[in-house]
Amino acid sequence: MNRILSNPWFVVAAAAIILAVNMGIRQTTGIMLPEISLDLNLPRAELSFGFAIQNLLWGAVAPFAGILAERYGLFRVMSVGALLYAAGMVLAALASNGWMFFAGNALLIGVGVGATTYPLALAAVGKRFAEHNRTFALGVASAGGSLGQFLYAFALGQIDADFNWSEIFLIFASSIVLIVLFAKALLPPAQTETRTSAPAPQTIDWRSIGAAFKVRDYQLLNLGFFVCGFHIAFLSVHMSGIVAYCGLPASVASESIALIGLANVAGVILAGWAGDRWHKPWLLSLIYWLRACLIMLLLVIPASEPLFYLFSIIMGVLWLSTVPLTSGTVARIFGPKNLASLFGFVMFSHQIGAFFGSWWGGLIFDATGSYDLALIISAALGLFAAFVHLPITPARLQQYRPAN
Repeated sequence: MNRILSNPWFVVAAAAIILAVNMGIRQTTGIMLPEISLDLNLPRAELSFGFAIQNLLWGAVAPFAGILAERYGLFRVMSVGALLYAAGMVLAALASNGWMFFAGNALLIGVGVGATTYPLALAAVGKRFAEHNRTFALGVASAGGSLGQFLYAFALGQIDADFNWSEIFLIFASSIVLIVLFAKALLPPAQTETRTSAPAPQTIDWRSIGAAFKVRDYQLLNLGFFVCGFHIAFLSVHMSGIVAYCGLPASVASESIALIGLANVAGVILAGWAGDRWHKPWLLSLIYWLRACLIMLLLVIPASEPLFYLFSIIMGVLWLSTVPLTSGTVARIFGPKNLASLFGFVMFSHQIGAFFGSWWGGLIFDATGSYDLALIISAALGLFAAFVHLPITPARLQQYRPAN
């Protein structure tokens, strides 16, 4: 058993399961937005704002959760985060008005997701692998979030006819216990053993964290990840609205989100494999450029079910492929020591983008009666992100001497 627990690929598997639950629930609840809107008699823009606050809050919590994990231990932080996540799901499910739903869905879930998400899980993985295969391991772990998105979206499609949205929230909440069960496996072998006294808290390297924000390449990674967040939140929250606007059955939305998640399992693993062989920032430029082209095609080609399924498969390959490449670049610049906090701040930038992607999608639709302008903005931001990563050249990355 100790031999299995000490295998770094067991850590990858545990991280993948945690991210499957974390992101699977989070990426699927937006599909129920129209039903929630009708049941609670709330405008779509108001609900979109709540999802936007959730995105912003978990992004704001992520870097500080990483700092606390480096200080007091990853298992403690993830356990508290999982408890808040589950409590938020239950409170939202029992909501009888907008404020109660906001407190659960936006506030508690926002904090809970932020304390159990990518920066913490991937930091544990990054510390167990050397530079030559670290990005691939990060990609395999990241695939858990994509697989979770497929599984939860598929499950939603199967049970949506038999349960209302609040009952589905409660069903999904029960699966959050898996985060606590597997968080222990992320610890180094020496920390998983029972001890008579707890290990002394580690010192937070505030100087290194502060110095990171002065590094231009780190700033550019933050800008690029802002766009990633915008894209993912906009499509996750508003896919059902876009499908309905096009006059297609509601099932197309859940099936499209499921396809995106399934395709991205291969996408993130492929991105991790490619990131260990080719220049990661330029791969990011390619991904964002392809996203922009794909979103524009959704505007110019007449809507149909086959179009949405094709869009979902291709977008799925690109969906979270940015995560191992971005986190791998952060680790290449600074080393894995402070990866939880440094990638946490990049994740905060991601979630600022998610805030605007989620909120503006609803605002633009309510103002214009169409998602066309939101799609045009998304495509333009994709082109911006493609150019942002070009200055991070191989020669620049060679200048860094990261500490382990």
